[in-house]
Amino acid sequence: MPTFLRCGVVLSVALVVGGVGSSSAFAAKKLNASHILIQHADSTRAAPGITRSKDEALQRAKDVAAKAQAKDADFAALARQFSDGPSKQDGGDLGNFLPQQMIPEFSAATSQLKIGEVSGPVESQFGYHIILRKPLIEDLNAAHILIQYAGSARAADGITRTKEQALEFAQQVSEMARANGANFAALARQHSDGPSGSNGGDLGVFSPKQMIPEFSQATLKLKVGEVSNPVASRFGYHIILRKPLPPPPRSISARHILVQYKGSERADPTVARTKEEALARIQECLQKVKAGESFAELAKEYSDGPSASRGGDLGKFKEGVMAPRFNDAAFALEVGGLSDVVETPFGFHIITRYE
Repeated sequence: MPTFLRCGVVLSVALVVGGVGSSSAFAAKKLNASHILIQHADSTRAAPGITRSKDEALQRAKDVAAKAQAKDADFAALARQFSDGPSKQDGGDLGNFLPQQMIPEFSAATSQLKIGEVSGPVESQFGYHIILRKPLIEDLNAAHILIQYAGSARAADGITRTKEQALEFAQQVSEMARANGANFAALARQHSDGPSGSNGGDLGVFSPKQMIPEFSQATLKLKVGEVSNPVASRFGYHIILRKPLPPPPRSISARHILVQYKGSERADPTVARTKEEALARIQECLQKVKAGESFAELAKEYSDGPSASRGGDLGKFKEGVMAPRFNDAAFALEVGGLSDVVETPFGFHIITRYE
């Protein structure tokens, strides 16, 4: 299932927290916005037909922003009329996004707006953006079974069924999936032509704008636990199971002391101790903590982590953000608890939870 690509403002980055972060997790608050992009001839990804100068683009952006800020303005209509961005056909709608998914100028400007407020021109490498901040839309969680036919988008060469045959088969699979006691994941692994079939059809949590409109609209109409009739798209026929959203991740606050060794991940070049020496050093530090010495002061003395100057303080972080072994050890602690030595690719840690 393809995701909606926010061309013109997108930028992917990794998150690293305190030297023990997982690059696949983000803890930032989501935003939702629409935008109108006014480009000039030197803008990144400007279409060949755009010949206006930078000054002309700025003046045009100011004029459009004034229209968008007027009482009862139709931002979507203005986007379709004036925007040079690929989202213009959707009225400039970008859906929900994490700040890290957009270029910094765009995310910073959006986060400073109130819900319903329209920005003045915001400059980036892509041109000038006029941004409307919107309330977040509901995330969805679903699994699907995709039945393709010869000629459907991205169909494998081995798929020879006709469109009519695909629809008939999709109807049969849909009936099986709705039967009492049906195992949707097993049916997906057996019948789905989509890349998620091997994963039981699971798509995880997504914003409606990330999926093709037919898919998102059909999912929104389902109750949690309900299975759809076949839903047609250019990719074939989808049988969709709407699933409950997972509970929000827990958050805790903790300190840690990290002792690294030569060869551990992200170790400073000056770290020359062996792995065995690092283990002995962290065990020595742990004994001092257990004897009642200040964890924060010991962190300043012993820790090789970037949080050492803060007494090892990592602040508040969500479950799943840190490296797996660190995460498991930290979230197993009660407030005031102290871990044993925890090994990760970054070295050896001791962790104390304070909130």
